[in-house]
Amino acid sequence: MQQILAILKRLLRLLLPVLLALASGAVLILAAGANPFTTYANLFSAGFSCAPGPGRCDLVTSLTFATPLIFSGLAATVALRGGFFSLGQLGQMVVGAAAAAWVGSRIPLPDGIHPAAALTAAAFFGGLWGLLPALLKEYVGVNEIISTLLLNPIAGVAVGIFPGGRLSANALLAPLVPSTKLNAGFIVSLTCAALVFVVLWRTTRGLEIRTTAQAPSFARYGGIRAHFPVLGAMLFSGALAGVGGAVEVLGTQYRFVTSFSTFTDFDGLIVAFVAHLHPLAVIAFAILLGGLRNGSIVGLQIQSHIPNELGGAIIALILLFVATNRLAKPFAGVFSQRNVAASKPPAAPPA
Repeated sequence: MQQILAILKRLLRLLLPVLLALASGAVLILAAGANPFTTYANLFSAGFSCAPGPGRCDLVTSLTFATPLIFSGLAATVALRGGFFSLGQLGQMVVGAAAAAWVGSRIPLPDGIHPAAALTAAAFFGGLWGLLPALLKEYVGVNEIISTLLLNPIAGVAVGIFPGGRLSANALLAPLVPSTKLNAGFIVSLTCAALVFVVLWRTTRGLEIRTTAQAPSFARYGGIRAHFPVLGAMLFSGALAGVGGAVEVLGTQYRFVTSFSTFTDFDGLIVAFVAHLHPLAVIAFAILLGGLRNGSIVGLQIQSHIPNELGGAIIALILLFVATNRLAKPFAGVFSQRNVAASKPPAAPPA
């Protein structure tokens, strides 16, 4: 019973900010002169519906939008769980995309092995790019916010060392749905989410990463070496972002790009914070964010005739409400153990 109540309490804390953001967004919709119920119906229908017939499943497009968000959200989650406030997911994705494009265009490999090799190269170089700001902080004392922020534009210049070319056909990721951009990278993202969960909550290294971030003094007295958990977390975080960049190149863009159309600099942090730094919740909120962005293009601008920037405003409201964690506490108290204990019948007096 207590486990069920704990799950309900966690779900409430995750869903309440979304519901409050939608309610606040209704005020903006009314200010734009539209009906909130009709507008939200168009927004979610355009983002999450799937009509019969080829090319009419909007959910597939939303899942395509969500794939890089899952990778960047996982990268941010690992970094933040390690006590490292990283803003460098975009730069790590660019480096990983460049590495994958180089392997996919320059190294001839057999079918099946080629995309795996490209993803491995992306993870390796993305991990190294993520490791760089961790080294600067741990051994030089450079603030991680400054270093990761400045390394993003530097990554766009540094990828010039990878002379790309036309990607080999056998290096591309196979589409999951014919005639769409949804590809095997989505399955890779789900696998990575499961991997992050196992590493952080089911391994000794994961315990060291979380303990060093939450209780550094306890970790130090427990014999955990101070620098290595942070370095390991950022190496893992950069590898995840690098694979996300490779998936964009090999499965969506089919060429090397330094900017991703459905991804902005801080999307990873948004997804990670909204998901309360849990890798499985990252999947759900990345799909929600991808659906809102897809739906805002068709459902808001075309069908409801209001600016699609309203979708961005709703996303911003979600982040603001998530940052205000105290909003959920009065409601979560309904499921507290104190209330459960109070609801139990009193014990019978001894005979």
